[in-house]
Amino acid sequence: LNHRNSNQIIRRRQRNHVNNRRQPGPMQYVFYAILNTDLHMNRGTAAANIAVGLMLLYNIIDTDQVKCQYIDSWTKNGQRIVILKGYDHRHLKYLQQEVKFIALGTYAVRQRWGRNKAIIVLTVFGQKEDLEDVFEGLTYLR
Repeated sequence: LNHRNSNQIIRRRQRNHVNNRRQPGPMQYVFYAILNTDLHMNRGTAAANIAVGLMLLYNIIDTDQVKCQYIDSWTKNGQRIVILKGYDHRHLKYLQQEVKFIALGTYAVRQRWGRNKAIIVLTVFGQKEDLEDVFEGLTYLR
């Protein structure tokens, strides 16, 4: 009887045992905006272009019936937006190709600059863990 009771107690403890190892939390989604710092513009123009890029990408993802659930998750988990410095048009084009299959959405704000259309701001939305590797060496815009 004593042995049987101890086995029952052990089984009960195993069922009710809370694992103290870190469980992966909910997926964190982030908006990234990468500004082309090669083009000289004042802070207001840069801020306006970043805002336009973020709003357009947000609207594109929010109107998609499948991807809108990720916007809801982003809203519930703190609405994180990271703004980084890009080097030039080629760099932003390279980053756009790198995140093509990783990100849930990208949008490039382009503007005529001289004879060409340059990417001013690249906005990206996706999982933080996936995108951190691509944007690892970039610095924050201050």
